[in-house]
Amino acid sequence: MTMLLLAGLFLVPGGMEMVDYASGTHCESWLRHPVLGDPSFDSFTRSPANPVLRGEPPHDWPVNGFLFEDPASGDWFLYAGRYLRGYALLAEHPSHCLVLRSRDRGRHWERVGEALPMNTHLFAGESSPMGHAPDVSVVYDGGRYHMAYDWTTANTSWENVFDPPADVNSGVGYAWSETPAGPFHPTAVPVVTTRNQTPLLGKYRRMYASTILRRAEDWLILTLTDSGANFGWALAGMTAKAPEGPWTEPKLLLHPERAAWHPPLLEFFPSFVHEGRVYAPATSVARNRNYQALFIAPLENAMDPSAWELAQAGSVWHAEPVEWEDKGIWGQAFSGFVDRDGVFQVMFPSRDRDGFGTLNLASRPWNRPYRERGFVLSGHEGPSITLLKHGVALRALQAEFTLRGSATLFWDYHGVLDPDRVSSDSTPHAHTLAGYTGLEMDGTGWRLVIVDGVGGSATLASGANPVQAEHAVSLAWENGGLTFLLDGAAVWSGEMAAPSGLLGLLAQKQSHLEVGRFEVGGTPQPATITWGWREGLLGAAQRLSDWKEVADPGARCGAYVASTRAGLQMKWNIEGTGFQIWAPAGPGYGTAEVLVDGISVGTLNTRSDERNASAPRFKMENLAPGRHTINLRTKEKSVALDCVEILLF
Repeated sequence: MTMLLLAGLFLVPGGMEMVDYASGTHCESWLRHPVLGDPSFDSFTRSPANPVLRGEPPHDWPVNGFLFEDPASGDWFLYAGRYLRGYALLAEHPSHCLVLRSRDRGRHWERVGEALPMNTHLFAGESSPMGHAPDVSVVYDGGRYHMAYDWTTANTSWENVFDPPADVNSGVGYAWSETPAGPFHPTAVPVVTTRNQTPLLGKYRRMYASTILRRAEDWLILTLTDSGANFGWALAGMTAKAPEGPWTEPKLLLHPERAAWHPPLLEFFPSFVHEGRVYAPATSVARNRNYQALFIAPLENAMDPSAWELAQAGSVWHAEPVEWEDKGIWGQAFSGFVDRDGVFQVMFPSRDRDGFGTLNLASRPWNRPYRERGFVLSGHEGPSITLLKHGVALRALQAEFTLRGSATLFWDYHGVLDPDRVSSDSTPHAHTLAGYTGLEMDGTGWRLVIVDGVGGSATLASGANPVQAEHAVSLAWENGGLTFLLDGAAVWSGEMAAPSGLLGLLAQKQSHLEVGRFEVGGTPQPATITWGWREGLLGAAQRLSDWKEVADPGARCGAYVASTRAGLQMKWNIEGTGFQIWAPAGPGYGTAEVLVDGISVGTLNTRSDERNASAPRFKMENLAPGRHTINLRTKEKSVALDCVEILLF
């Protein structure tokens, strides 16, 4: 028998070695996902000048922008994309790019004017003038300033933008200026247009937010393109010998359907170059929008899709608990450059508590992307959840944190990881926020709770001590009981068997959790996590309308889906050493090809003479530890699918 020892604010079982998962050395021990959440160790610090720009009627949403350092003058320029609220398209109030200049490296800003002529420029072959042109990028070369920008004709609406009739169009344009302050002069012929674009992969057609880059022998434009109701976004590339064109046809470089690991719901804009490499930050368009990824490629090889790597899958960015960052990053990823002192200077957009857009500045040392200790998990328009990526036979857990709002430290997790919808603005599904025992903390006090697999909650114990701002929590299991200390004071002890399995953190809506210590005592052990079918559809940018949802209490997701035609796909980006695919079987259901990392490994069979409940129907073991992709391709019209269970350790 060991004894509990009091060490400062914490209880530590005698002889127990504690591992601190808030240390930067354990950055990759946490699950991160564009919908579920992102415990970020990033080292960005904010500018005291924030917000640089705040929305004002009628342009409530300045939520895109491009930060540029002029190599000639050293001045900074911010090209702010200003939209109406909700991205509304109204000809009388066009979305446009406002130019701001700072002569003191971002401390003070002056408004210069609009970057492009609005409602006057008529592209060749169009009957309606350019009406909206908010998103731009700028590069300096040969004594000129070169701009790529997105545009729509003045008669564009959200009803016709994805499939424009003969008198409506949108796309990417090129313009030039003798000064970074503008005005910029658009060419008569655009770079690419939606109306003339053949959909890539049959779905990616609309080309918009674009970055123009100079290469050794040519010019490169990296363009964001979307797939409409498929809710997939891709990065396409085009090249030209001269910036005025002609430009090559767009080529897909990064997209969720590729065999490589690619988190869903990521929008790319804008990119930047440093030391011969092009970096493409991407931001989640889930409801929270607090997840970022960073893709990189050699600049000269950037038109080769195989040259791109996913350098950071999360832990790129965190939100601060200030009113002008109320929605986290919102609109696009950050935009920036590495200055002469080796500091990464960025602009980032957000929205304030009243819903107005804000543009802000931050920085970090380029060669130090992570802090040595501590991470942030925030919930904005929805909750955020994260797990340690291995199981543990838990004996002790101690944490130091700063909390604003409500958070839960949980263990014995057995929920199903899934978005609540197959679209943008998704948030963790109800069955993702269920199935655990945990310690809830907020301004009213604390509660030890058991939450069952469908969200029903039972309170085991509670206290009225408010848990806000800075606190320390210590939990220790010994001899069939749990002892709980809050800020070094014992507040509860009682019967509770030592748990075994997955543990993690949950930050509720409008909550901000900054963790400085997360020490775990126990023995690592194998565990499984389960991803639902919604994640599979989102991962492959599939239309939900191509699948039939079937309510089934016996399914692990509470419902399963069946494909409506052959050739449909699902895709999961996983980390683990094996998996099982769960599905019901029955008359009328068929088979799907299973691919791992793009290689066919077998067949999922959901055909049976009798109706059978959801169960493991395909299994693969002995995967190399690390990231993998699982793809399903339906071979027949109707294939049933429930979930995928991943072996973590």
